[in-house]
Amino acid sequence: MAKRNGSSTLSENATKKLRSDILAGQYEPGSPLPISELAKSFGVSVAVVREALTRLASQDLVRQNPNHGFSVRTVSEEELNNIIEARLINESAALRLSIAHGDLTWESNVIAVHHKLSQTPEYEEVNDRLAVREEWSEIHRQFHYELIAACPNPVLLDICRRLWDLSDFYRHYSTPQQQARDGRAEHKALMDAVLNRDSDRAVEIFRAHIQLTADILFDKR
Repeated sequence: MAKRNGSSTLSENATKKLRSDILAGQYEPGSPLPISELAKSFGVSVAVVREALTRLASQDLVRQNPNHGFSVRTVSEEELNNIIEARLINESAALRLSIAHGDLTWESNVIAVHHKLSQTPEYEEVNDRLAVREEWSEIHRQFHYELIAACPNPVLLDICRRLWDLSDFYRHYSTPQQQARDGRAEHKALMDAVLNRDSDRAVEIFRAHIQLTADILFDKR
């Protein structure tokens, strides 16, 4: 059992490292991910790297190509537009339900995570490239999850989390251009609308918030 637990830990660490490197732009979209080279670089077995890549493939950050190994997923304007459309449908519905059912504890949680988000630096330099800080990225995820956390439909919440993972890759990929936006103001306006229980306004801000990522990535890069 100890050996399996140790192997599982190695795989989790490799998965975390690879995910971080991909989202930080260390690998270009579509570039191959040679298992043997990664294993040597990480100081782990080929099996550990293969398991890590398989996990990332399940998150759609990595593509598994028959007879060609693994590669970083590619970017596509059409795919991003499809993801955004799906988020607008599902996350907007979850947001409305969350606002309708949220209690004071939920409101307090939204305020708390927003405070953490507003106080955490978003970017850092990694190998002479601007990248989103991992700590900020996790808090950003928590903030958007908390906004819809009071939604009583667990199936809808699962769909929203899945769509978030798909869109997160694109948000990281557009990092240099994202500096042109005022993300803090967008998040503050979204929180205020949610706490005011203004569903229409909250959905309007949310729609503009996620659409801007696509506009920046494909119109200005």
